[in-house]
Amino acid sequence: MILRCDRQFNLFPSHIELRKYIQYYNIVFPQNNIFTERYTLMPNACGTLSLAFDGNAIIAELWGASLTPVLLGAEPNRYNILMLIQLSPYGLYQITRQSQAEFADKRLSLEDIDSELFLLLQQAFAASKTVSDLVNTCEKILYKRMEKHVVSDYLLLATQAICDSHGQIQVSEAARQSGYSERQLNRLFLTQIGMNIKNYARLIRFNYVLKHIQKSPCFFASLSQQAGYFDQAHFDKDFKAISGVSPRDYMKTMSDFYYDGTEIYDTISSKED
Repeated sequence: MILRCDRQFNLFPSHIELRKYIQYYNIVFPQNNIFTERYTLMPNACGTLSLAFDGNAIIAELWGASLTPVLLGAEPNRYNILMLIQLSPYGLYQITRQSQAEFADKRLSLEDIDSELFLLLQQAFAASKTVSDLVNTCEKILYKRMEKHVVSDYLLLATQAICDSHGQIQVSEAARQSGYSERQLNRLFLTQIGMNIKNYARLIRFNYVLKHIQKSPCFFASLSQQAGYFDQAHFDKDFKAISGVSPRDYMKTMSDFYYDGTEIYDTISSKED
């Protein structure tokens, strides 16, 4: 097992053929209590597979799609090594084939949900000698879950329309572009992502805002307009309702929050096929 690494954070993009379902791998070696008591994961509608070694045992969990902030706090400081496999919003459904409505906003034992996947990932975690070995072995395991496409094409069309509009598209228009009714789409979103289409679009817009705040300080009045809010008051209210803090407080304490942006592919080159 990998017990130490020169770098605390090790990000690996997924293979191009897996990227629809797996965004990246983050392998962390916590040192010097780098995680604060207020460390919080911002909601992003994505699921995660988590494996950690605390010196005695390997803990494997499934984290359902996040709709609300997750206070992780200083928990990671307890681990020798932590691996987070960040999935796309419908990646967890593709991997588990189980209704995501049961998983949303929950941390569950992976062994209880999918014993086969638990054993395979646990073995990979225990046997790998380097971070690259670990990622490559996990990719081979997860690739087998991709051979049969189970995510609805209608859902893929709707999520693409929502992402292209940064969450500003009307639900009725997303349904029209997908060729499905709003009612049918909501059922798909609940089953395959874990939330209804309206909440999904709301989180896409929220993360679009976070992306701009993260890159550089900005004028909230212009950002609220750019993100399609009626006015800045509506922007402030929605931001706080989702994140638990105001935009200004977020700016002051950004180090306490983890924003899961997709800029990894702008900064880390893709792996060879």
